[in-house]
Amino acid sequence: MTFIFDRETALIAQDDGQFTIEASDVYRNPTGMAFGGWVAAVAAKAVEMHPECRGPLVSQQIIYMTGVGPGEVKLSVTLLRAGSSTQFWRVELSQNGSLTNAADIVTSTRRPTDIDYQVEMPEARSPEDSVSLPSVNPMAPAWVTHYDQRIAKGRPFAVNDSPEAIVWIKEADGRPVDRVGLFSILDTPMPRTFFVTEQFRPGSTVSMATYIYASEEDLAATGSDYMMLRVTGATVRNSATDGRVELWSRSGTLLATSSQIGFFR
Repeated sequence: MTFIFDRETALIAQDDGQFTIEASDVYRNPTGMAFGGWVAAVAAKAVEMHPECRGPLVSQQIIYMTGVGPGEVKLSVTLLRAGSSTQFWRVELSQNGSLTNAADIVTSTRRPTDIDYQVEMPEARSPEDSVSLPSVNPMAPAWVTHYDQRIAKGRPFAVNDSPEAIVWIKEADGRPVDRVGLFSILDTPMPRTFFVTEQFRPGSTVSMATYIYASEEDLAATGSDYMMLRVTGATVRNSATDGRVELWSRSGTLLATSSQIGFFR
């Protein structure tokens, strides 16, 4: 079975670390520009596909200089430096000869240690007892339907006590989670502006940092089950808003975190 996400992130390898892909019609925002999670995912996948890549993806810092529109996207991958277990990469995305995004990515082969600490997983209603996202956000872009999302805390397009929200999420077609998929999932939360006002305030992400802590065993154990997204924000002011995300397996393993800043009108 070919899952939708795999089909829509299928890169074509060229020579010398170059890749191409047609911007996805599926993962596109109402503005006509590509969903930022799709952009982050294809950047990560280009590194994963590079013949010199020796370890799993562990982090990405990506900037969104302009939107990715319909048409061909070119990706250029450069290995900046390599150590015995860690590699540092730069990926540049362009359309029609102009840069749209740049991502700094780290891959690393890590070993288990005798230290095992993580923050506590927040308590929340189960996915089965939570509210399906389409029922509360009929204006959502079409790509949202490819994720099964259940809101356990926080009401969008309302004045909440804080911009915090908890959402259960998984791929709607049953695709098991992997590292490339994490980069997309961590950009699915709605802007924090949606949780402090009843007005629709459009905006866009400027930069996003993602960090993966999960081992391959953690990801295999999670499979295609729901994961918990806890999303918080420190500020919504001066036309800027942040978003801080924790992603947990249902069994209580912290898989990844991310943070981003965006501008809104």
